[in-house]
Amino acid sequence: MPKVICRSQRVSFIFVALMAFLLAVPSAGFAEKEIGYDPYLSVLKYPEANQIETVRQRDRNQLLARILEQPIRPAGYVLGRTAEWVERKHVDDKAIWLFDELASRGVYPSLKTPTEGGFGAVGIKGRVELEKLFQFEQPYLSVDVSGGWTPNKDFAGTSVELGGHYRLETPSHPFFHEGAVRYQRSSSESFYGIGQDTSLGEWSVYQPEELRFESALGSRLTRNVESEAAFVYQRMNIGNGARERVGKIKEHFPVAGIPGVNGGDLIGLVTRITHDTRDQKSDPREGGQESLAFSYFHDVDGNDFQYLKVAGSVSHFFSIFSDRRILALRVAAEKNQELGGESIPFFNLARLGGSDIADGSELLRSYRYNRFFDEGLVTANVEYRYNVYQYGDFGTDAFLLFDVGEVFEEIGDFGFDELKFSYGGGFNLKFRRRTLVSCFIARGSEGWKSGLHTKLSF
Repeated sequence: MPKVICRSQRVSFIFVALMAFLLAVPSAGFAEKEIGYDPYLSVLKYPEANQIETVRQRDRNQLLARILEQPIRPAGYVLGRTAEWVERKHVDDKAIWLFDELASRGVYPSLKTPTEGGFGAVGIKGRVELEKLFQFEQPYLSVDVSGGWTPNKDFAGTSVELGGHYRLETPSHPFFHEGAVRYQRSSSESFYGIGQDTSLGEWSVYQPEELRFESALGSRLTRNVESEAAFVYQRMNIGNGARERVGKIKEHFPVAGIPGVNGGDLIGLVTRITHDTRDQKSDPREGGQESLAFSYFHDVDGNDFQYLKVAGSVSHFFSIFSDRRILALRVAAEKNQELGGESIPFFNLARLGGSDIADGSELLRSYRYNRFFDEGLVTANVEYRYNVYQYGDFGTDAFLLFDVGEVFEEIGDFGFDELKFSYGGGFNLKFRRRTLVSCFIARGSEGWKSGLHTKLSF
């Protein structure tokens, strides 16, 4: 009886035959088109890099690089070994612990740079909060003393400062009383004459010695606004500076032509108002500060000094898409006006030039400290700060700077064609948002100038 093949068996047979044909076709019909390769063989991404001429050129470049790096290899070796030793001995951790312990007891040591800051002269300074040091609990009273010493530029003598400050607040009212006393002496400060067009060839030096006492009553109007009225006593002695091969102020300039060249004793009344919204004073990234002060001064020793002073400044800080990019802007102005036909001592005139506002001369960083003296002043400063490195509490900012300013006798004498400019850049090395070292280099019409400080410019 013939064998009967069902429909399903016939379909299975055809599928098996078709698969056998397809498996056989590549080996039979297309074998000559296959490319044999080893899947474990490395394939060069840039085979031209292994060409003989390329290898020889690379070896020549490496030889040149080794030759050029030889002068700095000792420094690199020292820095590497120093970093290794610091890490192995945990010196950084010990230093942080030491400064934290000192701060808990109200002791704050730091470095100090001279008024004409350079890379060769650095001194020391410090501040002590007595209530922390002696551990007495008084939330409404703060008392501190401070002092500093540094060699002047070119080591032409030294600068010394000593002072003290107290502040007493009322527990239930926004009123406060504060007082301060300060003594400063410098063996060499620069003077080029009075006016916008003074010459570097008129460079002379003088030796200021100042004792200043201030007592103030104030009120905290809001969380960010303070106002106060103060009585000021200032005693200033002026001598010839100690720098060699430089003119002395009392010999180079006619004594009768420079008011205050022999010093003077003055008393004054000052009113101030300040608005401060900065997120942090030592390293602001947002907010700003505005201040305005009116002063009246009169001599008490027959020198015929009597004048009014109006001074103000505005600074603001803006983050650009991130707190790593900060745009810092500042504008300041000052005007002194003599009264009753009397005069203004040169040491209290508006000053422009230098890189540290705290020293009394406004920012114009490509020009020397105290470069310009006159009755009026206008200046503006711009910095773009970018955080290029951040590791734990340590950080480094690179910045670009631009300064512009001018001094004048009367407001009508101000002219845009006489503005002085500075441009340049630098970096700030910081720890816990406090500046350890700030270096800059700037250029203006009188050339390049560099400097080093231990705080931000503003």
